[in-house]
Amino acid sequence: MTEKKLSIQSSIFWNTVGSMFYLACQWLITVLVVRLSGVETAGILSLCMSVCNIWYCIAVYGMRNFQVSDTLNRYSHGSYIFSRLISCGIAGIGCLLYTLAMPYDLITTICILLYFLYKCSESVFDVYAGIFQKSWRLDLAGKSLLLRGVLTIGSFCILLPVTNNLPVTLAGMAVVCLTAILLYDIPKARKIASVKLDCRIPEVKHLFIECFPLVVYTFLSTAIGSIPKLFLERISGSYDLGVYSSVATPTLIIQMGATYIFNPFVTLFAERYTQKDYHGFLSILKKCTLAVFGIAIAGVLGGKLLGVWGLNLLYGPEIAAYVELLIPLILCTILTAFSWLLCGVLTATRQFRGLVIANVLAVISSIIFSPVLEKYFSMQGASMALALATILEIIVLLIYLGKDLRAIKKHA
Repeated sequence: MTEKKLSIQSSIFWNTVGSMFYLACQWLITVLVVRLSGVETAGILSLCMSVCNIWYCIAVYGMRNFQVSDTLNRYSHGSYIFSRLISCGIAGIGCLLYTLAMPYDLITTICILLYFLYKCSESVFDVYAGIFQKSWRLDLAGKSLLLRGVLTIGSFCILLPVTNNLPVTLAGMAVVCLTAILLYDIPKARKIASVKLDCRIPEVKHLFIECFPLVVYTFLSTAIGSIPKLFLERISGSYDLGVYSSVATPTLIIQMGATYIFNPFVTLFAERYTQKDYHGFLSILKKCTLAVFGIAIAGVLGGKLLGVWGLNLLYGPEIAAYVELLIPLILCTILTAFSWLLCGVLTATRQFRGLVIANVLAVISSIIFSPVLEKYFSMQGASMALALATILEIIVLLIYLGKDLRAIKKHA
């Protein structure tokens, strides 16, 4: 049932390759939608992403980092899987009610719901990726992401040009990704661990209660970035949102690239914290921070040197005309990547209070400043609001991280 663990380096290598490829496919979709169907359709897709990413937080329930840092195996793999199915159902109902309550047209409503179905497949994969990570078989997660990337971009490139119908395209993406879970993730997980659906309600109930601060944090964390976009769509319309999101898309490579590099270290943070290994904990933190800043420097230089050329190549002159949005967006993604690193570390140390407080304050900041700044600065105002909110979040997270580091050092 179990197989030999790969080395940490090999496991991280495969995970990084798969994650970066999947990220590239996601990014390519946002490029192709402009080329194949125009900026207006890109705006609809961006709205789908902004809305569904918030409800996706309910679906994943903030459990991934909790799951992989559960070094004492307090909960079974089956409990994590069963809880994920429940959280997906709850999030689906919430997404449906929210969409019906908003003044979206029928096509936009259908697109949002179908995109959420696609995100549900991602949520279910996430819990199996957690099983792979705990067994230090992230190579399996990486290969699964490679498969999902090929299926996603393949179905998108075939269905959108042939049907010229975004709802059909999104439905196709959801179907192929759910199929990948059934044919790859589930069989592979059963080969490396004891994976059986665990429907014990008391255990799952306790898991939900223990992870509740994490879902609150994850929901708030996603809302920080989504709120400026939702206000932008209301204030300026789908076209401006399509332009803003198109320029923002390449910058996400910085943010997600950094995330995929440091995510595998969450388990190591938890182990060092449990062992009260102050120097080991600090060493990993320094390496992850340097990796984030290294990617950040490369991103800023790339934006300065290749901004106009890159946007023109990807989207054409219509989007390239808004190149002044690029560098502020790159700076926002750098701040977000660093905040996600800190959040991952505080999750490993079980500092949930700090996570919630930091993100509550950031969301309040985003709600206050987004409409004001976007009214006067339009699309640039969205970046300003996001930057202010994220800086506030980072300051609070660093305060709580300092408390944890002092506690580790005291007991070292």
